[in-house]
Formats: sequence, structure tokens, C-alpha cells
Amino acid sequence: MTETGWSRRQAALALAALAPAACATPAAFRAPLVSINLADNGVQPRPEDILDDDGAQLETALDESRRMTVPVFIDGRGPYDFVVDTGANRSVVSSTLAAELGLASAGVATVHGIAGSEPTALVRVDALKVGEVVSKNLRLPAMPRARMGADGLMGVDMLRNRRVGLNFRENRFEITASSRRSAYSPPIDTRIKIQDPPILVPARYRAGQLVILDAEVGSTRVAAFLDSGSQITVGNLALRDAVLATRPKLRERLIQAPLISATGQTIGAELALLPLMRLGGLGVRNILVAFAPLHVFEIWDMVKRPSILVGVDVMREFDDIVLDFGRREVLFWPPAGRRLPYVPK
Repeated sequence: MTETGWSRRQAALALAALAPAACATPAAFRAPLVSINLADNGVQPRPEDILDDDGAQLETALDESRRMTVPVFIDGRGPYDFVVDTGANRSVVSSTLAAELGLASAGVATVHGIAGSEPTALVRVDALKVGEVVSKNLRLPAMPRARMGADGLMGVDMLRNRRVGLNFRENRFEITASSRRSAYSPPIDTRIKIQDPPILVPARYRAGQLVILDAEVGSTRVAAFLDSGSQITVGNLALRDAVLATRPKLRERLIQAPLISATGQTIGAELALLPLMRLGGLGVRNILVAFAPLHVFEIWDMVKRPSILVGVDVMREFDDIVLDFGRREVLFWPPAGRRLPYVPK
């Protein structure tokens, strides 16, 4: 084991040990394994600094972990590659880029990573722009680029009260006002005519995140957070204990592994291959889950309740996912030409 986490070879060996013929492609779990979830104390952008605009539809790229990246402009300069991170409630800029742009210091804030909190330098950004969507007068945490794997993270502070589309099939990102419909996300009855209908799953707010309550792992009901900034899906220890109660033999097949966050924190985890996750009425089979006592589960008061951060490894099982933060709902489009199992509630 190296300080940077797992190598591709080590990840492949672990996956093979868990299930020789029924696991996801090892390349989806390149080193380092990362779960990035950030929070801080009271320096969110004010509502009046989030401009009402015509939205944006952008072609995206992929980082080494197959996370979606979008071009972002900072104070009129760029574009720079930011990972779309629906698990981070704050956008983040790399400290290297902040220095290059000469961004002014804006104090220090407490940032919560996977293993705990630590003080982090803030920098001032007058305008952060993606497409025609602009947020102004921001104070953003600045972190090393090597830890994030990108120039920055675009968090929920840029997405709140909006409708966000992650089209994994065509590598496209869209952000519009929640009350509007777009060519990318047409009315459901129109879309049924051209492909399988989407599954609409109601969600609730918790700490600024959308949480899906109509979800299960095996036979255990869970609260599920969609975290497009995490390479791997992570369950809390309450979920691990519930799964082991129904599958006691799984304990012998757990594999120890570290998770590394953007803050540089490392926490031990146990990897397991689980047969089925249900999100609404759709199921995803053979998912690799890391069980770990992430600090964010404490922040969200989700330690005792079985909960899971659904990473981009599972999100990419769908052609299209729309998170409507205004309507508090999530829509999933199954992959074209391949049916995901229907799972009755």
C-alpha cells in the first residue's frame, strides 16, 4: 500500500477476490480511492449572489476516476476543469490555481472531510461561471490540486434551487432553473415515446443535499445521497451491520482498504460486493461498497440510520440522472438497450 492509495493492480486483485466473475470493471476504481464531502460554517453564497439566468448545456470531460468535469471560468479567466460534485455542499478551488489567479485571502473556515474537520484557507472569487450560470461574491476553500484530481469542485452551492442533468451516455451536463423544462429533460410523457420512461424518486433536503429515502441495499432500507464526486460508493457502519445480520458469511469476505479525501485525510474501510441496490423501482446489481465511519455521516446525523453515499461508479449505471433541487426529486433513465432489474417496493 502506498501513500496515494490503491494502484489499479491492487484494486483489480481486491475485486477479483470479492467476486471473480461478477464485478465492475477495475479501471473504475483507480487510485486513490476518494470520498469528497465538504462542509463549513456559514460562508455560503447569499441568494442574491446567485444570478437568474438561462442555464447551460455543456459537453463534459472525464477525470482519471471517470468523474464528470465541466469548464468553469473564475473572474473572467479560464476555462478550468472542475469536477461536478453533488456530494460537496461547497465549491472548492485548487490552491495552485488560486495562487496563479492571485485570488485574495478571505480568512479561514472549518472544512469537514471524511475523517474529521480541519481549518482551511479561503480565497475570494468575484464570479464563478459555468455556461451562463454565475455565482458572485464567493469565499471558496482552497485545497491542493493533487488531492482533488482537478482544478476544483463544483458543489451544491452552485446547484441549489436548480435542475441539474448528468448525461453519462453522451457526457453532457445541464443546469437550468428548477421551474423550467429543457430539450435535455423534456416532459416525461414525451420521453416515454422514445425510450424507457425515467424512474422519478422523491427526495428530501438534509444539510443542503438531496437524500433519497425510497432505497434499499439488499433487504435493508437506506437513506441514499448521490455523490458524483466520489469514485466509490460508501455505506455507514449501521448499513454494514444490517447487511451482515442478513448475510453473516459476508464478514469473511470483507477486504480492508483506505479511503482518501480531498483534505488529505485517510480512513480505514471494508470493501464488500453486494448483490443489489434499489433506487426507486430500479435495481443495480453487484455493486462494490466501502463501509466506513465517515465524518459526514455524523454531520448529517446519519450514524444510527443505515445510509449510503452513492458514488459515480453506481451513477454511471444509468444513461441519465436529473437532480431537481427545487422540486426535490431525482429522475433516473435506465441504460438504452440494457434493462436494469425492476425491484418492487
